[in-house]
Amino acid sequence: MRYYHRDTMAAENMYLVARERLDNFRRPKHLQPIRANSSYPWMDIPETGTTPESSTSAAASSSTSIPTAFWLTQALAWGVDGLAAFGAHHSVALYYPMDSARRGVRATLQGHTNRVNCVAFLNRGHELSQKNVAIVSGSADKTARVWKKKNNNTAAGTGEDKWVCSAVLEGHTGSVVTIGAVRARSIQEQRDLFATGSGDGTIKVWERTEVDEITDKVECIQTIQVGKKYAQSIAISYLPNTSIPVMAVGSTDNRISIYVMQSKQFDKVLSLQGHDNWVRSLDFATFTKDSTNDDTKQQQRDTDGKNTSHHHTLQDGDLLLASGSQDKYIRIWRISAVAEAPEEVSAEDATATGAQAGSEAALTQDMLKSLEEMSKSGTQLSTKAHIIDVAMDTPTAETKRFSVIFEALLLGHDDWVYTINWQPATLQNGVYHQPMCLLSASTDKSMMIWRPDESTGVWVNNTQVGEVGGNTIGFYGGLFGPDGRWILAYGYNGAFHIWKNEGNEIGDKWVPQVPASGHYAPVQDLTWDPTQSYLISVSLDQTARLYSPWKHTDSLTGSAVSTWHEIARPQIHGYDAQCIAFTDKWTFVSGSDEKVLRVFDAPQTFVRSLAQLSGDETILAEESSRPVGANLPALGLSNKAVFENDISAMVEAQESEEYLSQQAFVSTGATPTSLIETMSQPPFEEHLLQHTLWPEVEKLFGHGYELMCVDGSHDHRWVASACKAHTPDQAGVRLFDARKGWKQTPNPLTSHTLTVTKVKFSHDDRFLLSISRDRLWSLFERVEDPEAADPYKLVASNKAHARILWDCSWSHDDSMFATASRDKTIKVWKSASETRETGAPWMAIATIKLPEAVTAVEFAPRLEGREGEHVLAAGLEDGRVFLFRCDAAQPETWVPVGEISRELTHVGTVNGLSWRVTKGATPQWQLASCGVDHSVRLFNITLK
Repeated sequence: MRYYHRDTMAAENMYLVARERLDNFRRPKHLQPIRANSSYPWMDIPETGTTPESSTSAAASSSTSIPTAFWLTQALAWGVDGLAAFGAHHSVALYYPMDSARRGVRATLQGHTNRVNCVAFLNRGHELSQKNVAIVSGSADKTARVWKKKNNNTAAGTGEDKWVCSAVLEGHTGSVVTIGAVRARSIQEQRDLFATGSGDGTIKVWERTEVDEITDKVECIQTIQVGKKYAQSIAISYLPNTSIPVMAVGSTDNRISIYVMQSKQFDKVLSLQGHDNWVRSLDFATFTKDSTNDDTKQQQRDTDGKNTSHHHTLQDGDLLLASGSQDKYIRIWRISAVAEAPEEVSAEDATATGAQAGSEAALTQDMLKSLEEMSKSGTQLSTKAHIIDVAMDTPTAETKRFSVIFEALLLGHDDWVYTINWQPATLQNGVYHQPMCLLSASTDKSMMIWRPDESTGVWVNNTQVGEVGGNTIGFYGGLFGPDGRWILAYGYNGAFHIWKNEGNEIGDKWVPQVPASGHYAPVQDLTWDPTQSYLISVSLDQTARLYSPWKHTDSLTGSAVSTWHEIARPQIHGYDAQCIAFTDKWTFVSGSDEKVLRVFDAPQTFVRSLAQLSGDETILAEESSRPVGANLPALGLSNKAVFENDISAMVEAQESEEYLSQQAFVSTGATPTSLIETMSQPPFEEHLLQHTLWPEVEKLFGHGYELMCVDGSHDHRWVASACKAHTPDQAGVRLFDARKGWKQTPNPLTSHTLTVTKVKFSHDDRFLLSISRDRLWSLFERVEDPEAADPYKLVASNKAHARILWDCSWSHDDSMFATASRDKTIKVWKSASETRETGAPWMAIATIKLPEAVTAVEFAPRLEGREGEHVLAAGLEDGRVFLFRCDAAQPETWVPVGEISRELTHVGTVNGLSWRVTKGATPQWQLASCGVDHSVRLFNITLK
């Protein structure tokens, strides 16, 4: 018997408690159990605002957007042209996973007013010449939208294709949760058929026809009432060797309903049983015969002495339906055209020709009669075989018979199966061929590729990809790429995972690739480091994420490219992160929904990796004095610094039996190998989760409530912060001295009566500006005595706005500052004294009016060649970003420069803006923005 130390047992108990919390209390609504009143939490529709108005401008020349998928199983679709579309907050994001330059999201399609739940492509064409003609998205705003590419047009300033919303589909009274589009060997060209399923207990069937290049006519041709048996998945195809649509619907009653279109209406003909839990995914594929020469195959069978074909029961054109369920199993069903019944023969003749008859007809006369009798009586075979009669759409209205048979049960996953996907068709010996290959994604952190064994026909899992360890909750979706050699998947936290098959005919070799990444909750704040080399953002997903350019070579063209990626996750917290500020080049302070500020310092691993990825070797001179890395100990709450002396101790600990026995609980921590590894490419999600933490060097106490804002002085000495305030005495600004061990000053800076929403130091650190919910801005000036107990004193304040103040900013020369308010205005303030003498009043010299509440404002830094002007960016509550400029000699006259193209900006409130000037021979402005749509966006700004 083996005994475990009490710390090990405590770790196991903590692990079980955390897992229970994740499984029960922190599950998204669509995973919550049914309520006592028989309703589902995922049917709740939160109230939302109105749809933002759309407008365009050419203010930005390029944009890099980093939104992510959500906790939904059908939020991702991958088209035959290589374009992937996925739900990102209230928008549909477009992304090319197979892009050789590894660029991120190309565009976001805006129009929905609530979360996008599901996405599907509409295809047209024959065999491998099929094309994507439109995208359909379903949302919690109870609508579906059709998007299509506008011919010979590109989005302003991006060079990308211009997408337009060609139709809005209304009629559902609940959230649209699933979309089914036709998938077949050949799809008709004139009209597009698809269906949407909703939490209102209905399935609507739609028919789309094109009107012009920007408009479609979409007609609801049928509404199917399913009651409380809510549709979770829909798949549509054609019955074998016909053009008659067949629709499969997986529901919360654990059954698969089969509908066949008769007289332009779907009629329910079957209900397939077998699954013991919700059916979450369905996918059709048309079986094709192996194009290998028949004589060669027969010679092989004669040589082996056995039938090596696993397709001996399948006929060319048979329709295969794969279903994945929360019961952890995958089932495959076969729909076949039934051959004409053979004539009756004598017993002697039947014995003599039995083998030949078995190969020519799938069912005998007796079986057909038995199946027909059982179908009428409701009795079912254990193999779930069914016979259906379908009237053909011909002048004679002849009837054709089809059989639906349970083909295979796939066992292997240890948890819910969320998605299944057939490998796309390919060319085999120049002939169209549908591979018998199926991909499944599960919450057991694995994705499996299934194929039938060549000798037995038994479906087996011969390849598995996925995650090992970590703290994620498996995969929520996974798809094959259009050529079958790529896999794109996403998990609970919205992270993408990409694999490419670099194997050959001997075997598969799935290699991870660099994906797009980003936050999966509203992004609250962002800032550049003091050298403007990298960007950090904080979010309600409880993480701080760091982005940097990656200079590399395009694997296809061989040209040098620079793309932006997440290269580190310095902080993974237990509270929603709210604000962030740098105190020096390698140190930042973050505030969350707790009473503590946390200070983080960059490790050697990050400095080396940043130099490698960005190509800037000059920063390596500062790495030697830093810790090697950071580790989060078991049961620990703070990132612990790891130094070189600790590496050898960790190596020795790894070799001990005690360490090995605890691996189930400490596997999420850093390893000696990961701590000293220098990245040559942006890390994958598994690495970001575990091995890119920054050491936490200090905690700053003093606040009584959740942190709201923080800023650091430019001389790297002072940190100013404020928290939520319920009384005036809590509405002070606290100062911490970094040079004296992060000691707090005796007295907070007071002047406000409500929560301080933002604090900003001037560039020369002479002034500290604070704004508040009480509509007041206050200006504090630095005292002359550097050793004074209170380094700043109040010198001015003003209440000129009519609503809450959300943001403020100093001009690059500190001659003026701007305040942004919910009253839809920006006010620019300037001292009455040119030298800003103490006691001189600050007056509003300009008021800029905007169409919506202003939630973010930021002055641009000084740019070479444009020293005689000031540029101001304003972010609005509806996601729009406007630019204004003025001559330095006339600061009271602000001229609108334009609006950043609506296709590039946020789908919701802009929470933060931050400028930088790029390095190189031709410096230019770059503007970073963050918002409630979970995205961080980067714009190249060129003013004429």
